Amino acid sequence: MQPLEAWIHANVALERVDSAHLRYNAIDHQAPQDLLGVYRAYDPERIYDWVDLTLIFAYLNALSTIGRILDIGTGDGWPALPLAPHVREVIGVDLSSVRVEVARENLARFGYTNITFTIASGEDLPFSSNSFDGVVVGTAIEQMNDPRRCLAEIYRVLVPGGALIATVEHLGAELSEEVSEQVEFFKRGNGFLYRYTVKEALPSREAEYQLFLHSSNDYSELLNEKAVSFPSRLGFVRRAGEPGARALADDIKKAYGLSFLKEIAEMIDQGQYFELDHFDLLTLKETLEAVGFSEVKICGRITQAAHRFFIDLNERGTLKGLHSHFESICAALATLWPLIPPQDESVLFIRSRRGK
Repeated sequence: MQPLEAWIHANVALERVDSAHLRYNAIDHQAPQDLLGVYRAYDPERIYDWVDLTLIFAYLNALSTIGRILDIGTGDGWPALPLAPHVREVIGVDLSSVRVEVARENLARFGYTNITFTIASGEDLPFSSNSFDGVVVGTAIEQMNDPRRCLAEIYRVLVPGGALIATVEHLGAELSEEVSEQVEFFKRGNGFLYRYTVKEALPSREAEYQLFLHSSNDYSELLNEKAVSFPSRLGFVRRAGEPGARALADDIKKAYGLSFLKEIAEMIDQGQYFELDHFDLLTLKETLEAVGFSEVKICGRITQAAHRFFIDLNERGTLKGLHSHFESICAALATLWPLIPPQDESVLFIRSRRGK
């Protein structure tokens, strides 16, 4: 546990909640609003659309079915929405009511009739056993309080021989250092919010804290100044008006680190947090097999290789002439998914099956 995290536990009245409550209910859009197949249709004029569609076809190739598919932790509707034109039925579930509402809005944009989105936990699926031909999960298993229970539920609802296809965060490869810390500080309503996130490679874990501060005559000037001075980050933020998290280093650490929290300790009313245990390559394989899955295949995502391939075609001036073969080329490249080594990939791609 890092010093700032240890201080929070020792000095703040904390309530432990799940990541859906603390993180995903507090996001206007889980991804930038040009997410392919969710906020807009695929466009062969855009190079990364080729890459993303290749990943969707990798899901389809690994599933080996076009039947009834369950998408757990669907977020704003990925990969459920882009999978829909290629399968008979998709049901997307998410524990966050906000994410399900957004997914339904995105569904209305596309008008698919073979998708249903509903609020449900991956740890307690409201479906009968043997009811899905395949299950897909996009970096959501590791967001569960109990990932093993989620995997057991997936195993239960799969038909014998059905496949689980999932992407999973790989902190050991994602982090450039052993520890990553980020903070954010801004005004919310009549008070202030301090957000702290920590990721550790060994053991692989992640925790996020939100501390709620009230203002007072003695501290209002300081808190307002600190909130206004917090540097905004360009790009994706959780909600409009929030500055975005910044790495706890250099000037940020000096101005908003542990010394800042100690200075304003009496202004902290309460806090909430979640803590997640992440998989490494060994524990992921062991957990899948312990649940009962067989044919466990752990790879890297095909996206980096696809990106290099399509960039090369574009630089050669070849890609534009292939637009009429957009889907067939992506589908062909997607068949190479088992060849991507996992060791240095920040996101892993998994295929495993329930025994027949």
